[in-house]
Amino acid sequence: NSQIFSLILSDFYDLKSLFIMKKATLLLLVAALASLTELRAQSWIAGADFETKFDNREYSGNRFGESKTVFGVRLSPEVGVAWDDRNRLIAGVDLTHDFGDTAHFLSDVQPVVYYQFQSPNFQVNAGIFPRSKMLGRYSEAFFDEEVKFYHHRLQGLLANYRAEHGYVEFAIDWEGFRTEKQREKFRILSEGRWHDDRFYAGYSLMVLHYAKTLDETEDQGVVDNMLINPHAGVRFNAFFDFDIRLGYLQSMQRDRRTGGGWLTPKGGELHVSMSRWGLKLENRLFVGQNMLPLWKIYGHDLYECNTFFGVTDHIYNRTALSYGNSFFRRTLKVEAALVLQYDGVGCGLQQILKIGVNLEKVFTRTKK
Repeated sequence: NSQIFSLILSDFYDLKSLFIMKKATLLLLVAALASLTELRAQSWIAGADFETKFDNREYSGNRFGESKTVFGVRLSPEVGVAWDDRNRLIAGVDLTHDFGDTAHFLSDVQPVVYYQFQSPNFQVNAGIFPRSKMLGRYSEAFFDEEVKFYHHRLQGLLANYRAEHGYVEFAIDWEGFRTEKQREKFRILSEGRWHDDRFYAGYSLMVLHYAKTLDETEDQGVVDNMLINPHAGVRFNAFFDFDIRLGYLQSMQRDRRTGGGWLTPKGGELHVSMSRWGLKLENRLFVGQNMLPLWKIYGHDLYECNTFFGVTDHIYNRTALSYGNSFFRRTLKVEAALVLQYDGVGCGLQQILKIGVNLEKVFTRTKK
């Protein structure tokens, strides 16, 4: 018994020594960061991004849309430090709650931590950062609005270059870390656009890799999903502000498990909008093939786009009447929309209300 007690006591002192060493290391690291802050930091940053969204989808008459209501709130407070006018190191948390979810205090809690370099033309974000850092205007064939609300954070790298007549960006979003239960999943995104006072042209690109878990089973396959969207448009004013955009969608998809080769669905998308005083009337018409051929196998795990692009009658039309405006020096944004969806089979109705707040305060420090 005394030997057992001695062993336990020895292990306790070893754990205590290890804890003290880790605590000392942590204190030294904090002290080093504090010293660095004293030497290099110009200012402290505190901010918050808030959004509450009501999205009611009544698609009982449609074949490809799912009737449901998305009603929730997201709050992303952040704090950080900026130095040399171009560098930021930010840490925060992304808090999401679905209204009516009485089983959880918060529906989801995720970290936000990233480094940002920004010059007048160039920006780099590395770490876990908000989707709002992206410049691209990707079609809903890439991302549905619901995905943008819940998949608010990108994990990886984003670089973009903005010039007088356009921009280009590149991003890697690592969405799934391979474990015994979770499949590996990452997405590469890029968009570029050139424009003058009236005309514009560009592209959107996505490459998605969806792999296996560590504990592989026979029903798991490696899937590649690529989509490119070259587009061109014109903007002009004739009492209303008009924006007319025509794009081509080309996808290449492969499920290596089946060995069936590449699937290459394609289609065209025409987007026309007219707006004034915050009011907007817009119509998006897609004519083409089923862009989600592997939907029945992988569903939302593979596709984060609007599911209406899975139409088999070669047509999908979305008509929306909306109002959107910003208030209080653009810190408050309000948007409401009534949307009619047609998938070649029937019509569905969607009602949207969004309220967003974006705040940031920079506390400038005087150099010694």
